[in-house]
Amino acid sequence: MNKLKIIWLVKICAFTVFLGRAYQLYFFGAPFRAILWDESLLTPIVEGLSNYSWQEYATSSRVNIWIDGFTKFCSFIFLLAAIISLFWDKIGYRRLKQIIISLALLVLLVIGICMVKDKNYEYLLIFELFIQLAAPVLLLWNEGLDKIESNKVVNGLKIAIACTFIAHGLFAMGLIYLPGYFVDMTIMILGLNESQATAFLYVAGVLDLVMSVLIFVPRLSKYALLYMVFWGLTTAFARLFAGFSSDFMASSLHGSLYLVIYRLSHGLLPLLVLLMEKKLKKEKLPTDENEITFS
Repeated sequence: MNKLKIIWLVKICAFTVFLGRAYQLYFFGAPFRAILWDESLLTPIVEGLSNYSWQEYATSSRVNIWIDGFTKFCSFIFLLAAIISLFWDKIGYRRLKQIIISLALLVLLVIGICMVKDKNYEYLLIFELFIQLAAPVLLLWNEGLDKIESNKVVNGLKIAIACTFIAHGLFAMGLIYLPGYFVDMTIMILGLNESQATAFLYVAGVLDLVMSVLIFVPRLSKYALLYMVFWGLTTAFARLFAGFSSDFMASSLHGSLYLVIYRLSHGLLPLLVLLMEKKLKKEKLPTDENEITFS
């Protein structure tokens, strides 16, 4: 039964990431213009490969329509990837599945790069994506989902979790900069003033960093992962509550639901690792072997 839960969680993690991103791109777009409208970067390419001058390219309605169409196409790729992830072991066509999931992962990486560019090269934003990338990569590496329970896989997933939580922690502590929406969400949900919200976020950031270390300590990893399950799901649903308005219920849910969906993995992936560790420990008990792996 544990193995079925583990396989189910892998698929659900990948499904929620891709579904949330499909929702985002279809209705709210993506930050592709951070690169596609970068004059210093693209002028040589635009003027060298087309008859457009930079000014014509940047103001062209046709180019703008093309970017919007490309964004919708990427949304469709994410939707296909979500469906394939959910029914991964029910669908044949191995090569097709791998191509769709790989394309979706590539688009997600490009979105991350565009976010970094859009935020003045804040590279920690890439590390925030590591949890969202982990489950789809696990699907690609384990076609039949029969080799996912090994210490190597667990450690790899822990690294992905730690990278995301460390990035969040550094932002929350304000060591790089403190995102304004972090403060706004905390004030709106907890009813704190700005200084109290900043102090709360600093403590939460410290805990993120501490737990990112403790998940690698065998005797303490269980407790660290439990915290990460709780905090990952809490911060995901915080987007829903922070953006909710009873006067504009439908539009407020529409505007924040996708943020919740693709961030569910921030709590679900630690839960997946917790179950995998539990299963590995149980399988060690009947033997005197030091380690059991599934390679």
